[in-house]
Amino acid sequence: MGNNLKKDTPDGDIGTELARELGLGAAMSIGIGTMVCAGIFVLPGITAAKAGPIVVLAFALCGLVAVLIALCMSELSTGMPCPGGGYLFIVRAFGPMMGTVMGWCLWLSLIFASAFYMIGFGYYVADVLPISHVWLALIMTGLLTGLNFIGAKETGGTQNVIVAGLLIALTVFFVRAVIDVDVENLRPLIPPEIGISGFLVVTPVLFVTFMGFAEIAAVSEEVKNPDRNLPIAVVGSVVVVTVVYCLVEFCVVGLLRYDDPKMANETILMELARMLMGKTGYYLILLGGIFATVSSANASIMAASRICFAMGRDRLMPDWFNKIHRRFRTPYRSIVVTGGLAMFLLVILGTHLELIAEVGAFLSLLLYAFISLACMVMRHAELDWYKPSFKTPLYPAVPILGLLGCLFVMGLTSRPTILIGLGIIAGTLIWYVLFLREHTQLVGVSNELWQMKVIRPLVAKAEDYAAARRDAFPVILWPLSNPATEGALLRVGTALAKARSSRLHLAHVVSLPRQTPLEAGRMEFEQMRREQETLLGVASRRASEQGIRARVNALVAHSVPSALLNIADIEQTDIILMGWRGDVRGPRLRGTNVAGVAKSADRNILVLKDNGLSKVDRILVPVGGGPHTKLGLKIAHQLAAQWRATITAMTVKVDREYSDAVSAFDLGSRHILQDFGEEFVCDLLKEVGVTAEIVVVTDTEISQGIIKTAPDYDLIIIGASNEWAVRQWLFGSIPDRVANHVSVPVLMVRSKA
Repeated sequence: MGNNLKKDTPDGDIGTELARELGLGAAMSIGIGTMVCAGIFVLPGITAAKAGPIVVLAFALCGLVAVLIALCMSELSTGMPCPGGGYLFIVRAFGPMMGTVMGWCLWLSLIFASAFYMIGFGYYVADVLPISHVWLALIMTGLLTGLNFIGAKETGGTQNVIVAGLLIALTVFFVRAVIDVDVENLRPLIPPEIGISGFLVVTPVLFVTFMGFAEIAAVSEEVKNPDRNLPIAVVGSVVVVTVVYCLVEFCVVGLLRYDDPKMANETILMELARMLMGKTGYYLILLGGIFATVSSANASIMAASRICFAMGRDRLMPDWFNKIHRRFRTPYRSIVVTGGLAMFLLVILGTHLELIAEVGAFLSLLLYAFISLACMVMRHAELDWYKPSFKTPLYPAVPILGLLGCLFVMGLTSRPTILIGLGIIAGTLIWYVLFLREHTQLVGVSNELWQMKVIRPLVAKAEDYAAARRDAFPVILWPLSNPATEGALLRVGTALAKARSSRLHLAHVVSLPRQTPLEAGRMEFEQMRREQETLLGVASRRASEQGIRARVNALVAHSVPSALLNIADIEQTDIILMGWRGDVRGPRLRGTNVAGVAKSADRNILVLKDNGLSKVDRILVPVGGGPHTKLGLKIAHQLAAQWRATITAMTVKVDREYSDAVSAFDLGSRHILQDFGEEFVCDLLKEVGVTAEIVVVTDTEISQGIIKTAPDYDLIIIGASNEWAVRQWLFGSIPDRVANHVSVPVLMVRSKA
């Protein structure tokens, strides 16, 4: 349970949690999609002209340092799976002062990276449009800022498609190019006229391409199965990108000599693709470069807003940054400031691509150096609450080598970059001393160690107690969203909970746009809960009044169905109880939360269409055989026992020529069919242990027979027909037609069996 939820709450208390929605593929897409960016589409020619063929080893060195840091970050991420990523690790290990410095460095590194990506975008588009690359970069930065402002969603599927497309484009280029590689172009590996200094100069610039894997740690609390997926995603994304970069750069220096005048070109990849594959290759790399730079810049702007929010949460940045837009539900101020600063950099440094890249890399390297130190500090402290499921191999050699690697690359950066970096550090230190030191209550691990030694045993006991209660009583999950259906669902849910000795789990999912940090929604919901009684609070109180054990929590998520299924898996719920108003038809249900849950859930599902559920004296259960009908009969038996109601089990015999005018022969035949029907229902009732009145009717259609019988009853409980998968459900199965044409409440039941 601790792997998936932010915190447990006692029964009846409301806990607000962040949904785990990102699988391994989506998590790796975040890292790969950010790293496969302008670094490989813009820098190969520029850096090859400065370093010669050894530039391939410069890429490999940057990748090696990144892998060492990724291993350390994986341990910290599984030990502290909370919003904030690298910033959070520094705060926990070294306290608020270093947290402030590193938080600002991380935020500004993302801004420099966004500007770098947009310059790359400008160079690519300017190759086909006669417009300054700076103006193109400014326009696209403004558009991306606006999209993040309004919260336009980029789904995980879209991101996966973009990443797959970029890797395919680069693979096609490599497969075609490697055939024409001239080994003579690779000699000498270190040109005498350049020397080793070329290698040393380009390495800090190239490291800007390895910044993306840190963004996976920033969303670690949203990753499914983090014990396994986080380390694979963080380390795997770095390895994949390093291999791709080295192979592509190998082809570049193998196709064109480093001293060729055409080599020092931002769009050399397009020119080589055109030389090898004509216009097809040219447009393939052109589209790849555009998608890579835009996707990376968009991800950086989004990640920067998360960092702002995490720092604001810890009072290391003004609350002004963290205001959520009332309409779009996005942290619009931090997005606007991030985009504005990126545009400012484009205006003053738009023609200095390498300087922007170096500054972004320098700030990232500084953060990564402290990540290595944090890994050692947290491991040495042996805190009770710090229990990473993944531990850095070959400890302490890996974090020490990672630290030395960062310091080595930082030492190679140019003097202007170092001065800018030191200026940012000095500015943040002054900011902390003047405005934050007296207001923050954060402490490093050395000061909170004694607290955790006391608190952790108590938390462990509470978790054991909660786990014991969860195992002792089955759970009914009741998602709350519509006050109009709450009363009827409460009657059904409490009755089932009493009959089954179950515990109700009342859940309300707060849905947010992809650009909005989940932590923002949590804080907004808790503020609202303090100011007024929420739907959860009302439902919890009413359940308690009826003596029902209820666990209540709000879940902040980007996808409601995914969040509910996450709860169902964690709590091992026996039943998911949902409500629906209106027609049960495809156009109305497609894309709804009910359809999303029904499509993927492997639990017993009950969907109540409330047509005014009140006193229930007579329950009608259409019987068709199969596990769904058996579950419907059991549910009917449990509800009838609580409501003192009678049950009628009916079956419909289909006669396509049925009419009121029948011959004696037809009448005799129907008596025989009725006897067979009664025998079938009787056997089924004995099998499930339910006592009920048996009714057999004859009609031209099963649904028509049920609809005609329904007015004499107060509730219909109908199991899914045997073909009742979601696609049939959305296009008119028997339960759907019954629910749409009767005026009494209908409880549709689908068994997990």
